[in-house]
Parts: sequence; structure tokens; C-alpha cells
Amino acid sequence: MKPIDLAAVGNIIAEVAATEIMPRFRNLGAGDVEVKGDKSSVTVADKAAEQALIVRLQNYLPHSIIVGEESFEADNRILLRLSGNADVWVIDPIDGTRNFIEGRPEFGVIVALVRRKQTVAAWIHDPSTGDMLRAEQGSGVWLNSYKMRLASSEKDVSPLGLLSWHVHQKFLQLKAAGAALPESECASAASFDYPRFFTGDVLFANSQKPRVSFFLGDHAKPWDHAAGLLMIKEVQGYGANLFGHPYDPASSQNKGLLSAPNRPAWDGIHQTFKAVIDPIITS
Repeated sequence: MKPIDLAAVGNIIAEVAATEIMPRFRNLGAGDVEVKGDKSSVTVADKAAEQALIVRLQNYLPHSIIVGEESFEADNRILLRLSGNADVWVIDPIDGTRNFIEGRPEFGVIVALVRRKQTVAAWIHDPSTGDMLRAEQGSGVWLNSYKMRLASSEKDVSPLGLLSWHVHQKFLQLKAAGAALPESECASAASFDYPRFFTGDVLFANSQKPRVSFFLGDHAKPWDHAAGLLMIKEVQGYGANLFGHPYDPASSQNKGLLSAPNRPAWDGIHQTFKAVIDPIITS
């Protein structure tokens, strides 16, 4: 199979963001925003960026196929593509669409390449600053030209966690009832949540937010998580579904996600949040 040039694919992503997304940022017109079947929003920028990425990425890697967030809205059977042997590009054209609509710059483009159910390469791009996180199986995580480290390996990082919205609501209820739970906050957008696991000489999007050491979510959509989970793995972190099984982007049985610095830490967080996790995995 064709080797992947991470920089070349990164350039494709950045060029599409510059032409299809940024001209529409804070410039959406009447009728440019729609509501999807799941009640989330989609804009003309989401749709245009996904279509442009489909063309560019398939031209770069002939015979590859696509699973895109907006394509899934039209036909949810496309997830079956992840179960085959073809190279599959998994695309979130604008992760953080609500932020994009409201004029906040915390949105990004996420792309992952899946081969035989394994994520082998990943990109997270911030169109506002031009930053590009990228990873390839076995090669670590890079932000532009800087190699990244797991933040929880640094002595000055507190054990702060991120929780998806529904999990965070339950967390607040438990805290109000007196439960002793780790310091946590609500996640924002995967393209800005996963970079908070990393530290190094530079930080993604110049973020001044504190670094985090775990993420707990109640869904496992591949366009949100396939890229970030590869990056966690590449800095020797551990991510799995809430049953403790390795993440499979093709599976409908992922039942949420938990990422942590290592397996013992994962086990501890899993036990600590048992009251939140049990209803997710039994639903």
C-alpha cells in the first residue's frame, strides 16, 4: 500500500480549510445553517469542506473510500466501510460546528486514515492559527515540527479530566450529592480536547488551558475520536471503550470511551466513575 506523506495530507487539509471554511467564519448568511436529524447543526462550510476533502484525499490515495460526518447524515450505512479492507478516510470537516456558528475560534478539522479496522494516521488542524497535530502509527505525535509528550508525565500537571456533556451533567449531580470525584470539566470539541493531553515546547493553538490526564465520553463516533485515540496511543497513553476493549472505529458496540495515561490509571478512573459508566454500557 502507498506510504502516507503526513505533511502532504496536512497541506491538503490546511488548503481546504483556507478555501472552504475560513472565508465563511463569522460570515454565515441566512440559510447557511441547518439542523440535522440528531438536532445538531450543520453549515454550508461543513458540507463544502467535506466534499472538497473527499475529492482531494481520494485523488491523493486512489481506491480509498470515505466516511464523513456529513455523509453519514445522508446514509448511516457508510460506517460499514470501516469493516472492510480498503483504505478509509474518516473526516470531520468542522469539529466544533456550534463554536464556528457562534463565532468562537475553537473549531478544527479532524482526519484519520483507517486500514483493516486500525487507525494508522491522524491529523487535527486548527484553521485559525494554522497549527497541525499529526501522528502515524509507530512514529509519535508532532505539532508542526515539535514532538509532543503526554502531559500527565509532567510533574506540574494536575489530574484534571474532561467529560462529554451528558457525562458532565451526571458528574455535577453526583458532586452535588457529596460524591468524591476527580477534578473535571466539560469537554468542548474533540479537536481542542485531545490536544490538551500533550505538552512540549509549543502548545496547540497557543492554548493556555490546563493540560488534562483523562477523557470520559458517552459516545465513540469515529470522526470525533479515531484520530485522537491514535495520538493518545502514540504517546504511550491508553484508550479503550467502557468495556475495556480496544477501540474499533467500525464497531457499534464501543459504548463510550475512556482515555488515560496508562492502563492502571484507566482502571482507577473507570472504577471511580462507575456510577456514570454503568448506565452507558447497559443502555
